[in-house]
Amino acid sequence: GGGAAAAQPDLLLVRVSRGRLAREFLLAPPLLLALALLVVGLAVNAGRLGIDLAGGRLLPVGDLPATWAEYLATWHPVFGGTAAPAPTALAVLGGLGAVLAPFGGPPAGAAVLLLGDLPLAGLIAYAATRRMPVRRWVRALVAAGYALLPPATAAVAQGRLDVVVVHILLPAVVAGIAALFVRVRAVTGSTAWLSTAAGTAFGLAVLGAFAPLVHLLLVLYALAGFVVVPGRRGHGRRRVAALFVLVLMPLALLLPWPAVVIQHPGVVLHGVGAWMREPPVSAVDLVSLDPGGPGAWPVVGLAVPVALLAGLVIRPHRAMLPGLALLALGVGAVAGVRVFPAAPVTGGAPTQAWAGAALLVAGWGALWGLLGACRPKPAGDPAVLVRVATVLGVLGVAALGVGVLVAGRQGPLRDGGGPQLASTLRHELELTGRSVLLVPADPAEPVRQVAGREPRFADDDLPPVPSAEARLGRLGEDLRSAEPQRVRAAIAGAAAAGVVFVVLPDTGTADRVRSAAGELVSLGPSTEDGRPVLRVQLAAGQVTLLSPELAKQAATGGAPPGALGTAGIVPVEAAPPDVAVRVSDGPEGRLLVIAAEEEPGWRATVDGRQVPIVRAWAHFVGVPVPTRAADVVVEQPTAPRSVLLLIQAAAVLFTLLTAIPGRRPA
Repeated sequence: GGGAAAAQPDLLLVRVSRGRLAREFLLAPPLLLALALLVVGLAVNAGRLGIDLAGGRLLPVGDLPATWAEYLATWHPVFGGTAAPAPTALAVLGGLGAVLAPFGGPPAGAAVLLLGDLPLAGLIAYAATRRMPVRRWVRALVAAGYALLPPATAAVAQGRLDVVVVHILLPAVVAGIAALFVRVRAVTGSTAWLSTAAGTAFGLAVLGAFAPLVHLLLVLYALAGFVVVPGRRGHGRRRVAALFVLVLMPLALLLPWPAVVIQHPGVVLHGVGAWMREPPVSAVDLVSLDPGGPGAWPVVGLAVPVALLAGLVIRPHRAMLPGLALLALGVGAVAGVRVFPAAPVTGGAPTQAWAGAALLVAGWGALWGLLGACRPKPAGDPAVLVRVATVLGVLGVAALGVGVLVAGRQGPLRDGGGPQLASTLRHELELTGRSVLLVPADPAEPVRQVAGREPRFADDDLPPVPSAEARLGRLGEDLRSAEPQRVRAAIAGAAAAGVVFVVLPDTGTADRVRSAAGELVSLGPSTEDGRPVLRVQLAAGQVTLLSPELAKQAATGGAPPGALGTAGIVPVEAAPPDVAVRVSDGPEGRLLVIAAEEEPGWRATVDGRQVPIVRAWAHFVGVPVPTRAADVVVEQPTAPRSVLLLIQAAAVLFTLLTAIPGRRPA
């Protein structure tokens, strides 16, 4: 025995040439995967390359200071003003924009996610399966199939940034959950489980910031894994602690956004993004992973369920169960999205949500289950079966790629999209703080009012004050009507709300409004996409001081004056939410009106003494002023919002530090 052992070599030397190293590197599956998907992505998005992407569900993204200012603000100048918290998606884009500040900030971050979706999703899917005992080229083939799924290409074409974020991060977050609860081989080490749980919780929070439905599905998936899969002896406390981290930590990271989701459950189904009429879709489309709308080629997605079915029949294995469980959750979510309509955050009638995010969950579950069937058998597989499976897999991925190349170029997303005003009008909005009113052609789409700027990303995710929803809906109906009296009343109401520009959907509507309103409006330069713009000529501002006669009319619910040269309206150089002005001596009964929807939280003081808020013109904030000169201050308190942001910042710092992997014991 000793001689036989001595005869065995202790060290085996293998001669490796530079050519062999180059071939091993250049032909490595992840490199080929990344290059192939990058080429396909550039070919598909050649017509929309740029960093100012907008269109479809994506409103233009603001620069770095504007994005963070909007996220941190207590009050937002949209839909007449609202104190609702901004979505955490703004903070995610702001953080990504800070990293990409030399290249354009948050707009560049959104462009990287949208234009780089294919290679990013493919590489992350490949890395997420690294612990599976499957050949690298099989993993690369499955990752390529996931990257090319129809819901993902349709999401890019339609500007659905929420679904794109799901597409990129979903495999990594699922892999983190599986490492903690699903895999037979649990995460070991003194700190490995904690860093895995923290990193997964952070990814789960990012998904929740854009797509709360996927966040909820993955929490259910983790709970199911904790209950169904038994842990190893001695790992019970770690599993319970990891579960608490996965469930509770994302809520702290998302503060105070979960409160909005609870109050407006439609966000769960619709996700984050601008309003968009959802296209009709059939059951056959859903089975083939086609969520509807431009960007997805029909039927080609059937390759995924057919491949899974073949794997179940030919190579059933218990390793397929985690993927099948995720598939079942995704199918249930698709059914829920189609069966239960929900009202968007901006209000309006309940509508069916787009099923793209749920289809991605189902698609990744199917592909993950298929990988479970691709584990090599101890005795080996017949060579014919391996060749046939390889050819069919390559053909399936090729079919998905052709579908992307054919249909991916469609859709409203493009560089410089959106109803951008002329530069002179944008500059005037910024200087005066006045509002722009955008009236859509589709009556179901919300009428947007924004002060001091144009509409931006996340505006449609801020819940408006209920009175604002009704007021703006009436304005849209009146401006689209053919009755001159209604049109003139709408222009007067818009002026009282601080509106200076009205963007109309087409020239026909603009001509009708000009004819009915007469001298109350004038024609301005059109938007970059050709929409007509009218300037409101009535005296108005974001803050106005009304004479006693008009103050009485405003406080009793009367209609704003609709004639040029009406006396008693004095515009004040100030803008909400923090208004500090000094009024001079004057008659009794004057009213300072702030063009902001009256809602709980507004506070007014006159010479340091708090005074009650009154509702002006049935909607806005009014403050009675005395006859003597006085300092009037109107503000929205910031303390509660600041406390929540501090908790969120502490949670982010703790999670990021905890997610750094520690040393594992030898």
